[in-house]
Amino acid sequence: MNHPSPRHWLLLDAICRLHSLSKAAEEQHLSQPAASQALKELEQRLGTPLFLRQGRQLVPTQHTLDLLPKLQQLLDLQSELIQSSGQTTELRLVASETTGCYLLPQLLAQFSQLQPGFEFKLQLCNSSEVLQYMTAQQAQLGFIEGPVLTDAFDIRLWREDLTVLFGQPQLHQSLNAEQLLQQRWIVRERGSGTRAVLEHELARLGWSPARILELQRPEAIKQAVQHGLGIGCLPLLAIEQELASGQLIRLDSPLRLQRHFRIVQHKGYQSPVLTGFIEFLFSASASSLRAPAPAAG
Repeated sequence: MNHPSPRHWLLLDAICRLHSLSKAAEEQHLSQPAASQALKELEQRLGTPLFLRQGRQLVPTQHTLDLLPKLQQLLDLQSELIQSSGQTTELRLVASETTGCYLLPQLLAQFSQLQPGFEFKLQLCNSSEVLQYMTAQQAQLGFIEGPVLTDAFDIRLWREDLTVLFGQPQLHQSLNAEQLLQQRWIVRERGSGTRAVLEHELARLGWSPARILELQRPEAIKQAVQHGLGIGCLPLLAIEQELASGQLIRLDSPLRLQRHFRIVQHKGYQSPVLTGFIEFLFSASASSLRAPAPAAG
């Protein structure tokens, strides 16, 4: 029996990313009958079903999930063999809101200057959805906030982070616990790393805010607080400019809202561009920690 061809492996990768045979066929410039036949041939040659059907979606079997890290290595190697040194190499990244909005843009720009052929796709979502993207093999590297209880990936601590309470400048900076709890708390949705850290601390203190408003975007939370809807809870990274300009003030509280950003990587998967990018991220993080604090004005 013949071995699977590069066409078979490319189609398998596309179906896993898109969860659709028709979309994978379109991406690979195949007719749907040709794609269906190629998938059937691949399953016959491997001797096992590769997908389960759930409605219109194709869901990878466990055998397929086990196969994907090695498949990605194969495709990367094939790409390197075909491409000349002047052509681009792409990484698919998925990140939580804070990391994706306030950390990665600058780092991606710096890495692109060091590696002119580097290209990337960046998907933003909350921390729990990052793991879903990684599980579905729709990203090669993920960025999350807070701890993760899984051994399905290689997960490494990357940077420290601080989440804070903040409000309008008209509020008194040192509200007591009772005054804080009487405010409407404007917070991220469940599933976000910011919300998980906040809920852990509220439980530790036995606090229960009287009113909670959930919003999915940091910018929406900032705007709501600026317009007097309540007090907010966001990473310090997300409100540094507003604090510096006096549009918002940081509120004192006994909440301990320190956390870590983590990098999520598939086990057993490496490529030169991925390895180089991860090394750059840790180097840049170490440099920022060593940088001297600005002198007080």
